[in-house]
Amino acid sequence: MRFSIQQSQLAADLVEAFSFRELLNQVCCPTFGRIGAERMEQFGSMFFHPMKREELDQHIEQFKSNCHIPPFIVSDLECGAGNMVLGATKFPYMMALGQANSEELAYKVGAIAAKEAGAIGYNWTFSPVADLAYDPDSPVVSMRSAGIRPEQATAIVASYMRGLQDNGMMATIKHFPGDGYGSYDQHLTTPINPLDRDTWREGPGKVFQDLIDAGAMVVMPGHIALPAYDTIDEATGLYPPATISRKLLIDLLREELGFEGLVVSDAVEMGGLVGYMNYYDACALTLENGCDCLLFPRMDDHFYLEMEARVVSGMLKLDTLKDRACRIISLKLQTGLLHGADRNSEIPDMPNMLEVPDAEYNSKIAEEVVARSLTVVRDRKGIVPYPFKRDTRVLHVAIMNNSEQYDELFARMKQEIGKYTDHVTQMIDPGPDRLYMAMREKKFDLVICSIGSRLSYGLNVVRLHDEVARNMMGGWTKMGTPIIFISHFHPFVHKEYEASIDTIINTYGDIDCTAEYLIQGIVGSRQLLRNLHAHD
Repeated sequence: MRFSIQQSQLAADLVEAFSFRELLNQVCCPTFGRIGAERMEQFGSMFFHPMKREELDQHIEQFKSNCHIPPFIVSDLECGAGNMVLGATKFPYMMALGQANSEELAYKVGAIAAKEAGAIGYNWTFSPVADLAYDPDSPVVSMRSAGIRPEQATAIVASYMRGLQDNGMMATIKHFPGDGYGSYDQHLTTPINPLDRDTWREGPGKVFQDLIDAGAMVVMPGHIALPAYDTIDEATGLYPPATISRKLLIDLLREELGFEGLVVSDAVEMGGLVGYMNYYDACALTLENGCDCLLFPRMDDHFYLEMEARVVSGMLKLDTLKDRACRIISLKLQTGLLHGADRNSEIPDMPNMLEVPDAEYNSKIAEEVVARSLTVVRDRKGIVPYPFKRDTRVLHVAIMNNSEQYDELFARMKQEIGKYTDHVTQMIDPGPDRLYMAMREKKFDLVICSIGSRLSYGLNVVRLHDEVARNMMGGWTKMGTPIIFISHFHPFVHKEYEASIDTIINTYGDIDCTAEYLIQGIVGSRQLLRNLHAHD
C-alpha cells in the first residue's frame, strides 16, 4: 500500500505564523556535529552521528526540549543500528542479507534496527539503500546493496524497510534514480546513469516503483543525472543531478512513479551537487524543484541571508517554502510525533524509549545473517574445506588499503586460525618480494589472504590501489601453495583478479562472530554458501 502525506490544515495554520528563519529551519536537517550544542534552534530534524550514550541522550533531549514542534531525530541504519549507534547490535552489510536471500531475516534485522535506535530517540533513518550493485567498481554502492537483480534485491530491501516502518522508524529509499552504474562518486562529482528508458524501467526504475508501491515513506534522490528522462541544462551544457531536476523529481518520481511521501535531498555539500553549481543556488533549487527537506546544509547566519536573497529574487518562492514546511509538519501529525486531530491510526507510532531491546535475541539474528551469507565465490581446485592439523603451517596475509583500520579484524583472524593449528604467521602488506620468497621456499602449507577495501565516502575507488595493490605482483599466487583469499568487504575482488585468484570467500562485512564462522567454514566444521544470490 502506497504511502501518502495528507496535508493538514493544522499544519498549514502553524506554518503561516512562522518567520522566514523558522520556515527554513523546519525544512532543513543539519548534523549535530556541525551545529553544536550552543546552536540548538528549532530545526525540523537533526542528524546525530555516533557518540557515547550518555552524551547522545543529553544532546537529543536538549534538542527536543528546544523545539516547539517535535523534531525528527535522524540516523543512517543501513543494515542494523550498530554502525551508527554505539552499543547497538552490529550486522554485516546489506549484501549479506541479499546472499542469505531470506525476506524473513531481512525483516527481523529491520525491526531490530528500529527498536534499538528507537529506544534512544531516533525516529527516521536514511536507509535502506535501494541501488543495484551493477558496476563492480562503484565506489558508493558495492556491499551496501542487496544485489544486482531487481526482483531479488527488491524483495530483501522491501522486507528490511517493512521491518523498520512496522516498528515506527521512518525509512528512506535511496539513491533515486539509481546509483551503481559507473565508477564515479557523487560525493565528488555528478555521475551519469547511462540507461535508456526501457532498461531503466526494468532495473532501478522497477526497484523504486516496487518499493514505493510497498509503502516507502521517504525517497532520497542522489546527485546523479539520468539523461534518458532529462534535458541538458543550457546554463551548464550538462545534465543536472536529480536533486535539482524537476523532470526527475516531479515528472518522473511524483507523477509517473506516483510517490506522494517525503523527498529528502542527499547531503547538499556533496560535489555532485555543489560542484555542479553555486552552493546557495543549489539549496534553493533543491527545494523549488521537488525536495521537501535539505540534508546537512551549513546553517550559519550567512546561509539565512543567502537563502532569503534567493526568495527575493524569485529563485525560491516563499509559497514553496511554506508548502515544504507544511508537508513535514503534516507528516509529523500522521506519524503521531505531533499529536493532533489529523492523526492517521494506520501508521505506526514513532519509537519511544519504553521498549528495551532484547540484546541476546538481536545477537543471535546477527549471527544467523553471518552464518547464512558467508560465500565461497570461487574454488577452482576444490581446496575448501581444507584439512587443518596442529602442525599445518598457515600464513595469514593482509592486502588491504588503510590496513591500520583493521587491527581488530586481523587479531581475530589470527586467533581463530590458531584454534586449529600451532603454526600461524601474520604479515600485513608485506610486498610481493616477501610473498614470492615465502612461496618459493615452501614456508607455508596454506595461505589465508584478507584482501580488498572498505567503502568510504570520497574514496573514489574501491579496488585495491596504490602501493598496496602491488602485493598482487610477483607471481606468488601460482607457485603451488594453496591460497584462500577472503574479501571481507568489497564483494567483487574476484572479478578483477580473474586469473590470479583461484579460491575466494566473501564475508560482506566483519562483526564479532565473522572470523570464527569463516574459519569454521574453511576447516569444514561449518557449511559455507556456494550460490551467488546477490551478484554475479
